[in-house]
Order: sequence, then C-alpha cells, then structure tokens
Amino acid sequence: MESRKVQRVGSSTLVVSLPSKWVKKVGLKQGDLVFLNQEDDGSLRLIVSKQTIEKKPPVAEIDADLCEDPNLLRRILAGIYVLDYYVIKVSSKTRLKKEQIDAIRKLTRDLIGIGIMEETHNQVIIECFIDAARFPIHTLVRRLYIIASTIYKEAIDAFLESDTSLAEDAIYRKQEADTMFWIITRLLNICQKDKSMIKTMKMEDPVQVLWYQLITHFLNLIAEWANKFALKTIELGENRGRIGTQLLNEILELSKSSYGICHKAIASFFSNDINLANEVIETYSRIQKKEEELQKRICSHAYLHRKSFSVSKYFKGKEPIDPCMITQISFLIWSARRIAELGSQIAEISINKALCKNTKIVRKISQ
Repeated sequence: MESRKVQRVGSSTLVVSLPSKWVKKVGLKQGDLVFLNQEDDGSLRLIVSKQTIEKKPPVAEIDADLCEDPNLLRRILAGIYVLDYYVIKVSSKTRLKKEQIDAIRKLTRDLIGIGIMEETHNQVIIECFIDAARFPIHTLVRRLYIIASTIYKEAIDAFLESDTSLAEDAIYRKQEADTMFWIITRLLNICQKDKSMIKTMKMEDPVQVLWYQLITHFLNLIAEWANKFALKTIELGENRGRIGTQLLNEILELSKSSYGICHKAIASFFSNDINLANEVIETYSRIQKKEEELQKRICSHAYLHRKSFSVSKYFKGKEPIDPCMITQISFLIWSARRIAELGSQIAEISINKALCKNTKIVRKISQ
C-alpha cells in the first residue's frame, strides 16, 4: 500500500497527490474530471470520468487443440463465463471438431446471456450480454431455491406414487438449477472485482458476497442430491412395489422432514431469524439419528424376510430381497439426510449473516 501526505493549500483546502504510475496507466491529464464516492466503511473511491478511460471488455482465448475432450472444453468455458469475460474465442490451428462445436453450442443454450457471434471452421467467438443491474442477487437465489425444492418435492412424490414420468420431470429440472447457479456465481464474482456493484445488486455490504456464495453452493448441492433421489426412484423400478407400508411411511417421513428443513433454512437466511435457524440445526440432529436407525432396521428386516417373510412389515412378497434393492433404498435415505445436512449448513450461515447487525439477542456496544 502506498502512502501520501495530506497538504494544505490556502487557508482551508487540503490536497493529496495521486500516484504517478496510476495516473499514467489510466491516462489522466490536467483538467480531466474525476469523481469521489464515499464507501460505507468511510473510505473514498476515486472514479475517473468515463470520457477519460475507454474500458475494453475482457477477452479470453482458448486453444481448442489442447482441449480435445469436449467435457474439458465445456468446463473451461463455464469457468471463463464465471470469471466475468465478455468475449471468449475458441480457436484451432486446423479445424474445430464436431464434438467441440456441439459442446460450445450446448453451453451457450444452458447459460444466461451468452451466445455465438461468429463461427468459422477453426474459430468460434462467444459474447456475453449481461446487465448486472437487472439481476438482484436475492431474487436469483430465491429462484435457485424454488428450483431445487421443486426437484426434491417431485422426486419425493415420484417415489410415493411410483411415478417414473414424474421422476424424469424432476431430473429434467436440474439443468435449470445449473443455469441459475452459474449466473449467480458470475455476478458475485463481478461484485468481488467491482465493489460498486454490491449496492447495484441489492446487497447491503461486501461481507454478504461471501454469504451468498456459500448459500448458492449449498442450494446447487441440494438440487444435485434431489436429482440423485429421483434417479434412484427410477432405478428401483418394479422393486418399488415390494416396499412395505411401514418402510414407505418412514422413508417419506424422513424425506418430508428434510424438505421442511430446507424451507425453514432459506426463510431464516432472508429474514435474519436466528431462532428459526437454530431450530433447523436442532432438527437436523434428530434427522441424522433417524437416518442411522432406519439404515440398521432395513438390514435387519431384510435378513428376517429371508427367514420368514411374515415377520417383516418392511418388505412384501415371499421372494428373497434383491441386494441391489437394499442398496437403492439405502441411497434414497442417505440422500434425504444429505439434503437435511445442507439445510442445516444454510442455517449456520443464516446465523452468521444475522449477527452482522444488531439483533434482540446480540448488539454491538461502542466503547
């Protein structure tokens, strides 16, 4: 950090000199207009007139010859999108492969505000058109939660009703969650680079960027685990009919409790309700114990069913229980627990976020 002495000019004016390297870098000249903006922490931000500096959009170029794997190319493109580049060039010394072009086209369909502007046999130019001011972060995070919770609710209903088509609908929604996750991540990255965007995106202070990053990550994981819940429901197939009423009710009770945790957790985050967040964390502790007990009972009832099918209320029919069926049911239960755990992690963040301000429980005392 470079220091400067404050000097007095005349009877009342205080001045400070500007670093020469910075002045040369931005092309500032005598008579040019600058703006001073006071930040919340009391610091001053010096903004050079737009007429003085002509900002060029950041450009990234990808060597496609080093990304023959289409999945690698897709991941690199997504990473560059998040890093706030506005122009992305994918170039090859010879010719782009069909698989590479397909990966580029699919990604531009899956992400918001991005499209192919130019395409030749050896180069594709992609541009991003995103007006950050149009996307308040809290609105996007709510939208991501709605998508994730819908995936989970449809997956639970698909399991209850043994409805494969409903499970497929839930799986199809996962792409919507991914799209929302990437746009939020890009916008939060913009906030880290340009602090002035924090207020533009309706956040109160810089520390909220961290809270929203974590919340976005956890919500995307909830969508991922809900997606896996739906996949396992499909894999169960006809074996779903062999699940007894008691086992079915216990799985549904666990799943609905997990769903409720996520709803309360996100509500506590936006309302800064510390008591509600604490309730979520305590509820997860009980779900954790229930999940462990249920896993043990499934194994013991499957064993009893082999000895005498009339002894167990967990499974129907006289045939031996398929080990794959036990594995699939166990994974469903584990998915419900993981989603509940993610909800409790959101609640932990909610408490930290709420404590950034004075509350009825905690308040800052000036000394």
